[in-house]
Amino acid sequence: MDTKFNNWRKSQYRDNIGFFPLFHNFNIILQDLSPGACKLYIFLGLHSNYKTGESFYSLTKISSELDCSPRTISNWMKELEEKNLVVRKQKSLNGVSTTYLLPY
Repeated sequence: MDTKFNNWRKSQYRDNIGFFPLFHNFNIILQDLSPGACKLYIFLGLHSNYKTGESFYSLTKISSELDCSPRTISNWMKELEEKNLVVRKQKSLNGVSTTYLLPY
């Protein structure tokens, strides 16, 4: 099994496939997150700029990707904001919102 994992990891690096690290201390936060908020956080991590931690997905687009309602995504997003894992900013009324991953 070690070889299988090692080969998979090498191929990911070789093919320059992006990744989203979850550091060990995320385990503390994980205990207080709902499964849905955790799913959303991983989605945002996989779709955010790896240098800036920002993404530009609308709640509607995310809901389509995760196969749930925009209201559900809004609730999960609120949970992530309350846990200081993300912040969303909108530069103009009815404009595109930017979601930023925050250090935990």
